[in-house]
Amino acid sequence: MEEKSYQQMRKEFQQQYFNKIVPLITFNENERKKYLFITKIITFIAILIAIGYYVFSKVVDIGVIIAICIFAAAGKRFLKKKFEKVLKDTIMPKVCKCFGNLRWNNNNYSGFSDLFVNAYIIPQFDLSFYDDIFYGKHKDVNFEIIEATFCSTKQEMSLLSSKMVCNLISTYLNPPKSKFKVFNGLIVKLAMNKNFTGNTIIQPNSIMHSSPSSSLKHTTLEDVEFEKHFDVYTNDEVEARYLITPSFMERLKSMQIAFKADKVSCAFYDKYLFIALHTHDDVFSIGDLAVPVDDDKQYFTMFEEILSIIQLIDHFKLEQKIGL
Repeated sequence: MEEKSYQQMRKEFQQQYFNKIVPLITFNENERKKYLFITKIITFIAILIAIGYYVFSKVVDIGVIIAICIFAAAGKRFLKKKFEKVLKDTIMPKVCKCFGNLRWNNNNYSGFSDLFVNAYIIPQFDLSFYDDIFYGKHKDVNFEIIEATFCSTKQEMSLLSSKMVCNLISTYLNPPKSKFKVFNGLIVKLAMNKNFTGNTIIQPNSIMHSSPSSSLKHTTLEDVEFEKHFDVYTNDEVEARYLITPSFMERLKSMQIAFKADKVSCAFYDKYLFIALHTHDDVFSIGDLAVPVDDDKQYFTMFEEILSIIQLIDHFKLEQKIGL
């Protein structure tokens, strides 16, 4: 199958959106309004509870206010994600078709998430929550895009002052253990056509340069600006310098800016390039309850976010068998 250009992908998506997607999603407008009305009720009830607590206790308890806000926000997010899933189940087959060989699913990652830990791009975890997952191939390079949250469980140590809030949160989190988020964002897994045998990690810069593994040594590169932002650890310094070229460094820094990521880390491991973007934003998000369901900005933004990940194959020249 002939490879599509980015211009062709954009043109095809525009055609698909106006000719196929809009007629489908129009039927969901009443459902959006229903969910929006429920979120307003949740907000109203939260305000009433806060006022009622103050009236009976005569105390302004910040902890209680935080708890009310947390549960109200959780309810709204649940409804938004529920509506978003309805839309994506409807339109994603048509969106993926624009990219050629691309598949999407929700909440069911079929790969080996242990690779992320073994590559040292995320810490150890024992709970995983997946959102959007894409599998595809571009220019003979297989790739995966995984939007996920990973958590670890530790003995509960609450720092909140309010006893009531502690009890509420403890119950909600199923004591005696609590969930601690260790990663939230995107993980991109790209197959490498370049030969390498070592393990090289790029992480946000730290003062102590603490290596994630005793087998990996901190390595200083010549790019002073890059060294201000990142630390490199490797078990093959020669190979690391072959892989991490000045152009690669620039692209990595640009990615962090483009995705508004708090931090970015990557690893060359087991014939793959892994990139982890730690973000607070919900990437590939559609189904905003506050705007009409056929508001096209959210759909075109989602398309461009997917496309920007695929473009990494060109940006990093992964289809070539020479240096980056």
